[in-house]
Amino acid sequence: MPILQIGQTSIPYTVRYSNRSKQQRIIVTPEAVEVVAPPHTPLEKITAFLDSKRRWLFNAVEDCRSKHPPEAPQRYVSGAKVMYRGRRLMLQVESADVEQVTIACRSRFYVQVPHQLAGHEREDAIEQALTNWKRDRAWQDIQHFTKVYARKLGVQLPPVKLSEQKRVWGTCGRDGVIRVNWQLVDAPLSVLEYVVAHEIVHLLHRNHGDGFWEALSYVMPDWRVRKAQLEFWESIDYL
Repeated sequence: MPILQIGQTSIPYTVRYSNRSKQQRIIVTPEAVEVVAPPHTPLEKITAFLDSKRRWLFNAVEDCRSKHPPEAPQRYVSGAKVMYRGRRLMLQVESADVEQVTIACRSRFYVQVPHQLAGHEREDAIEQALTNWKRDRAWQDIQHFTKVYARKLGVQLPPVKLSEQKRVWGTCGRDGVIRVNWQLVDAPLSVLEYVVAHEIVHLLHRNHGDGFWEALSYVMPDWRVRKAQLEFWESIDYL
């Protein structure tokens, strides 16, 4: 994902080409910044367009961050949306002949609930099932990335644990144990991968000196983009 650097602020954005667009425009939402452009618009022209809108874009993003009202309490009913890997996926809930809530994810969450559950009890059961499901997916992703980056850095595979301390996304203890916040499952997968790689590098370099950033750049050349994604994501979702 490309980023626009405005002073100390990094703004990730995506580009979408649309046959309906006659000229470029920028869409700023609490979740993302998107540039919509006519088909075959050269990247250089898009970059120049963004550069010409730097002040407006900075103000729009800051305004969106500061004035976006708190979201209504999360509901767990059909039509509600739940964050997962940087996207808000819709819930499709139905009663079924099952003994416990079951979850499947294919572009949306398909949820089956025992017939006898209703009201708050039904929503509580769905919330717990989704939490368990997402923790399991986070654990699988974290284990996978840990193996990948331990191998790339030539270090012994470290012990890994899940954490959930707010705003602490990852740590590497002096005991060599890597702890990663499972709630990063809500962020784009590239962000979770960045946090895991970051902590694995700490097995070699305890501080953030030049050696640390050189090692991280070696195994993840685009870490700056991913770090900007993390900062943008947490500023929107953790107001």
